[in-house]
Amino acid sequence: MAESTPEPDAEQARLEARRERQRADREKYKAADADRVRQQNRDSMRRSRERARALKARRERDRARVKAWTAANPERAAARRDAWAEQHPDRVREHQRNYYHRNREARQAASRDQSARRREDPAVREMARQYQAARLEHRNAQQNARRSDPSVREKLNREQNERRRRERRRRALGLAPRPMHRATINERARNAAEAAAFAARKWSKQDLQRLQEELREVRAETARSPHGRWAAELEAQIRADAAKPARLDAAIDRHLRGRAGPVLREEVRMDSIARELRGVGPYPNVEAEVRRRAAAVLEARQALLAGPERASRPARPVLGFEAPSAGASTREVTGR
Repeated sequence: MAESTPEPDAEQARLEARRERQRADREKYKAADADRVRQQNRDSMRRSRERARALKARRERDRARVKAWTAANPERAAARRDAWAEQHPDRVREHQRNYYHRNREARQAASRDQSARRREDPAVREMARQYQAARLEHRNAQQNARRSDPSVREKLNREQNERRRRERRRRALGLAPRPMHRATINERARNAAEAAAFAARKWSKQDLQRLQEELREVRAETARSPHGRWAAELEAQIRADAAKPARLDAAIDRHLRGRAGPVLREEVRMDSIARELRGVGPYPNVEAEVRRRAAAVLEARQALLAGPERASRPARPVLGFEAPSAGASTREVTGR
């Protein structure tokens, strides 16, 4: 006669009852000799820490031994790595994939920083400027063809007028001018981190008092100043902005009429000949290049007069104009 097996529900109930008795026995044992149980726990934790320290020390000794052997036998170490890589291609790909995903953001940030440093390299900037100068006529032809469509021209004029309106509004409010270059991903990340740190900072009582004093000064100045004053300042600023190209041309003309003019023209002439010898081609407009370099000289002179203490904020131009950057053309500066 076959032996009967217990029902699943009865077997489960029997196991639960057994676990419950074991739990009750453990609690009874802990309550009866609590000091001994605590001492056993402390001894167990101490032994675990000792095993962890011993394992860490052994691994450090192994790493040091392998490092010393690798330094003493570089060829054999390289041969071993190559042999292991050939025998385990899947593991190599797995390690490379894990490393890529583990350091993806850091590698991308480093790559963007390297690209930014490359863009600031004088040789690279000169190559870009030469490329733009060589394609000046082609680019102008493309722009004229694109603007020949009345609808496209109207759209571009509308966008340009809106940008100018915003810039006039920024100047009227005393805000910093809009940067000429678009912020990179790393710059935006740094700006966001700085903004978050600034927002999370703890303001001291002295900081709050200083802000309150500044606010009272601003309100008092606004209350005393009539509306006509702000309108007059805005009108004067608009007239000054409209006269900037003429003042820039006058400043460049004065600079070129001096002793620096012939020297600069001879320098541009020699550079144009050198470009032609290198196969790049001479400057399309030698006089425009001369005026561009003269504007760069005036810009450097203006920055020197501004002084280091004003380098952190936009300085009011000494000559009444904003000199172009090294990569800007005379047409972009003078509007001609």
